[in-house]
Amino acid sequence: MLLKEIAPPLTRTLLRFYYVFLPYVAYQPEVSDYFDEEYDYIVAGAGSAGSVIASRLSEDPCVKVLLLEAGGHVTPVSEIPAAAFLSQLTSNDWQFLSTPQKRAGGGYPNRQFPVPRGKGLGGSSLLNCMLYVRGNKRDYDQWADNGAVGWSWKDVYSYFLKAENNTDPEISNNGYHSTGGFLTVSTPPETNALKEAFAAAAPEVGYEYRDINGEKQAGFAKIQGTIRDGRRCSTAKAYLIPAEDRDNLHIVNGAYVQKILINDNKEAYGVRFEKDGEVYDIRAQKEVILSGGSINSPQILMLSGIGPKEHLEDFGIEVIADLPVGDNLQDHVGNVVLNFEAKRAEPIFVKEVVLPSSLLKYELHGTGPATSLSGIEGMAFLNSKYNDASLDWPDVEIHLISGSPATDYTQIFRKSVGMPDEVYNKVYKPYLGKSTFTFFPVLLRPKSRGTVRLKSDDPYEYPLIDFNLFQYEEDLDKVVDIMRQCVNIVTNTTAFKKIGAKMFTIKVPGCEKYEIYSDNYLRCLAKDYAFNVYHPSGTCKMGDEDDETTVVDPELKVKGIKNLRVVDGSIMPTVPSGNTNAPIIMIAEKASDMIKKDNPYRKKCFEGDDMRIKRNRWKKQ
Repeated sequence: MLLKEIAPPLTRTLLRFYYVFLPYVAYQPEVSDYFDEEYDYIVAGAGSAGSVIASRLSEDPCVKVLLLEAGGHVTPVSEIPAAAFLSQLTSNDWQFLSTPQKRAGGGYPNRQFPVPRGKGLGGSSLLNCMLYVRGNKRDYDQWADNGAVGWSWKDVYSYFLKAENNTDPEISNNGYHSTGGFLTVSTPPETNALKEAFAAAAPEVGYEYRDINGEKQAGFAKIQGTIRDGRRCSTAKAYLIPAEDRDNLHIVNGAYVQKILINDNKEAYGVRFEKDGEVYDIRAQKEVILSGGSINSPQILMLSGIGPKEHLEDFGIEVIADLPVGDNLQDHVGNVVLNFEAKRAEPIFVKEVVLPSSLLKYELHGTGPATSLSGIEGMAFLNSKYNDASLDWPDVEIHLISGSPATDYTQIFRKSVGMPDEVYNKVYKPYLGKSTFTFFPVLLRPKSRGTVRLKSDDPYEYPLIDFNLFQYEEDLDKVVDIMRQCVNIVTNTTAFKKIGAKMFTIKVPGCEKYEIYSDNYLRCLAKDYAFNVYHPSGTCKMGDEDDETTVVDPELKVKGIKNLRVVDGSIMPTVPSGNTNAPIIMIAEKASDMIKKDNPYRKKCFEGDDMRIKRNRWKKQ
């Protein structure tokens, strides 16, 4: 579905404005109109990880790198921080859909919900909400303790710093950040009554307002995002634009990878992809690096003969390596229907963004409401009643969103999350024009595990994505607990009372039989309107090579296959306690050093290398 088919006139006005002005801003790299028959490295997928890998490997001029991306042109609207949801349901989104959920999703059609994934240079970093969160130190120590040797906090911390260029002196100088990396991290410049109330509420419920990427994580956060001069800083902008003129790097988009080429010796030697209706087999002399993400990477591996034996045999795929590819799927689960009214806290999301004065302020100075991180004004990392608070390892999170589907006049947000018309018409239409906001409660470390499986042996048929939500009742218990904390923050703190905050009074369809905001009502909301936070992880699990649950070893090499690595969020043994974009970039930075270390000749150009770079090219006609 095209965006123009679902966006009302207000949104189309916004789009027209930015299509006129933003194309003159460098926001994506130049792509190559040719590619060669052979490279040292082929990177499949130019998302949050692949863009980093290709840029870092091509820093060595004697190494030849091909970066393949299935997506095509990225629209300039992706540049606008406040417009993140406008990139969903477009050609820059794979538009995946979950399978019907057994224990959740009763409020959605067929118990399914959307699974947005970025498609284009930058991958999901071009349509996410740009929040910069590293996760918790204990997350990575747990990885190492469970077999991912070399991935403890002390091992990965330097790679977070290597990537980061923090522009806020108050934060960058606190001893936990850096200013020399490619990835720009900034603090949104605007403030408002809602942000101020959120910060003031922290001590009232026993938490500090802090840098959650600093000494401690538990607390209410001064949010930061991957924005540069008021515009999105995707990994394509951060890493590929500085590398786009290198003769040894070819960036090819519109290239749909079908499979990894593997010989009888179980050596990956290239990639098969389709571009402009033609299919090409391109060879890799050294390695193939798969960076398709937690949905596409397992699909490509299984199509290539690497995966669960019985599952592959069902589709007549020759099994090269019997590995648990597609198992261990995790995501942060919450819901989007916990909404509030606040008469004295005018929201900025959508309503003010499209004002002519706001558009002009943004275009001229990179400031104003359009710099909002898609309406997210704050985060809080808290402890449920089931968690040990002394560990500083929060197990639940809140996203504070300025606005709700009632203030989303464009209806883009409700469509992107799959909200049924019945819910919108009954619960939100009565609040149209009113000042509303949303708490998006999230479970950070779910125990439940899902799967990604092939639907067929056709690479163009989307895989089956089953999150298996609430496999364990304790996951649901924790979501209900954080929802209860949200209600308490709004109804019992002086900070929110000052802005006139109060609960919505209309019951959500399907939960009418329960007393509103009782534990049973919240439990009904949590189950029927469960929603993931776009952080799918774990489907190519990293760990000890002898662990039967792992797909890649701690160097991210696929077990039993030579010259093949997976580098993206799919290798995470467990999803970090926070948003996943920064950890995925860290993984790619660390993997780049691993790959370089395995190539002792990477800085030695042999005779004829210049000619090798220039010959055997297929040029787009």
